[in-house]
Amino acid sequence: MFACTAAVVCSTLFATVAARRGQTVAQARSTTAADWREDVVDATGGSTLSLGTVTSGGGSSCCNGPYTTDHLPSYTTDHLPSYNTVAGPREIPLNLILELNQLKNVSEFFSKYMPDTNTNEAQNLFATTGFQSRTELNVERKATLTPKPAGCSVESQTVSLKDTDDQSLYYYPTCTRVNRCGGCCAHDLLGCQPTKVETLNFEVLVSQYNDNGKLQFKGRKTVSIDQHLKCKCGCVVKPENCTPLQTYYPNECRCTCSNEEDREKCNKEYDLKLWNPATCTCQCREIKECTSGFAFDYNTCGCEALRIRIKNPGYEFNKNTYSLGGT
Repeated sequence: MFACTAAVVCSTLFATVAARRGQTVAQARSTTAADWREDVVDATGGSTLSLGTVTSGGGSSCCNGPYTTDHLPSYTTDHLPSYNTVAGPREIPLNLILELNQLKNVSEFFSKYMPDTNTNEAQNLFATTGFQSRTELNVERKATLTPKPAGCSVESQTVSLKDTDDQSLYYYPTCTRVNRCGGCCAHDLLGCQPTKVETLNFEVLVSQYNDNGKLQFKGRKTVSIDQHLKCKCGCVVKPENCTPLQTYYPNECRCTCSNEEDREKCNKEYDLKLWNPATCTCQCREIKECTSGFAFDYNTCGCEALRIRIKNPGYEFNKNTYSLGGT
């Protein structure tokens, strides 16, 4: 009988302490703080009992000595997944692209920008793009050639000598080769552009096709053609390409809208309107066809009743009044 009573008292004491601490039973079980005592009222006889010291070492049962947590399972977070954000690939900045465009060979590429890379291992390391099987990759490797870089430089290009759209005229020769800037700049915002130009004057023969089905000599003509002497990679978009509502940023090679307040206002009407970064204007998402007596309003992006101005002869000084719908 005494053993049953003691068990009931022990259970009551534990629940009372957990409630007083504002903990759940599970939280109370996981408590490992040492050396605290609580005086509680014996539910059976009203006398005061003392709860044993809570320890993390060995001991006897609840009410006969120190309470232990050795028999309880360990609650760790080791099994939980990690949610660390891994940054994805970033776009190569323009200033680095401009530097890379000056590379002369592969050795310079590795030594300057990837010094920790083993160049011998790099010869056998192939990057795959798209859906390439291992067999296809092996075949490609056997048939590959080492490409010669086609960087931005002066090169011989064909240019037309005809300076008119008249289809009855024939120029001889029709074209020639001069030095022009060509090559890649490794970015859509960059283009190979001339920094030094000279003008060459070419003399051509001009003839015209007549009604008799024959060519008639018209004379000689001088045609001026630009030849490029020096080149470099530069921005395709220039300051002159910007509108009055845009500001040019040379480091980004782009025109950016300066009317930020208008853009924010437009974004608040997202359901009806859309911001156009090319023109820096707010445009209607949909332009509707309106019925008779209505016209499309680009401010409200809807059909509005036409305001028709009519004369009222009853007014002095021929005053005008306005009405909706022509009434």
